[in-house]
Amino acid sequence: MKRRTALATSAALALTGGSTMAQSTDKTVAIIGTGRMGSAFGANFARIGYTVIYGSRNPGDAKVADVVKATKGSRAVGQKEAAAAANLVVVAAPWNGLEATVKGLGDLTGKIVLDPTNAISFGKDGGAMAVDSSAGELMQGWAPGAKVVKAFNTVGYFVIADPSQIEGRVACFLAANDADAKARASEIVTAMGFEAVDAGPIKNARVLEGMSTLYMVPYMSGKQDQRFEYAVRRTGHVKLGPVRTAG
Repeated sequence: MKRRTALATSAALALTGGSTMAQSTDKTVAIIGTGRMGSAFGANFARIGYTVIYGSRNPGDAKVADVVKATKGSRAVGQKEAAAAANLVVVAAPWNGLEATVKGLGDLTGKIVLDPTNAISFGKDGGAMAVDSSAGELMQGWAPGAKVVKAFNTVGYFVIADPSQIEGRVACFLAANDADAKARASEIVTAMGFEAVDAGPIKNARVLEGMSTLYMVPYMSGKQDQRFEYAVRRTGHVKLGPVRTAG
C-alpha cells in the first residue's frame, strides 16, 4: 500500500510539473453506461473505495440490475441524474450516439470527465478513424465547461475490471488541457493498478485513438492469441546529450 501511495504521488507530481495537488476527498463517480466497459469501470472504482452511480437509459432493466448487484454499494439512475450527482464522470458509451449521450448529461461545467471512447469505424481492412480530430476533442467541444481527460481508450475492458491479471503495469495514457484534472486522473489510474502516462493536451487524443486501431488488429484478424496491452519503459535514468526543447 505504501508503494502504491508513493507511485500515485510521484505520478501526480510529474503531471503537474512538480507542484503538489491536494488529493480529492470526493469519492463518488458517475459511470455513464452499463455495458462491458461501464461494468468494468464500476468494479475497479468500487475496489478502490468509490461510491458508484451508474447512469443508464433504462435504469430499471434486469441487465442493469445485475450490474448493480455485482458492484458493491452502487445504484443505477438515469444518465443525466447520475452525472449531476458526481464531480467525476466516466462516459463509457459507444461512439455511435456519443454526441447525443454527452449533450444529454446536462451541465458538466467544472466536472472531470474521463473519456475512454474511440472515434473509429470498422471495415474490411480493420479499424480507422471516423473523424479528422478525435472523440476526446469533440467531447471537450460538446461540454466546453468540463475538464475532459482522455483515458483508458487503449485498454481492454477485462483489464480495466482487473489489471492484476496482466503481468506488470499496463499503461494508461492521459491527454487533457487541465493540469489538475490530469493529475487527479493520474491518482485514480495509479490506485487502480495502471501506470499513468502523460500524453499532453486533449488534441493528442487523436493519436491515442489511432493507437486503438492497432490494439484491435488481433481481434479483427482472428489472431486473439496475439492480443496485447500497451506498456511503457521509462528512460529518464539514461544519460543523454543536449536535447532540443520545444519552440
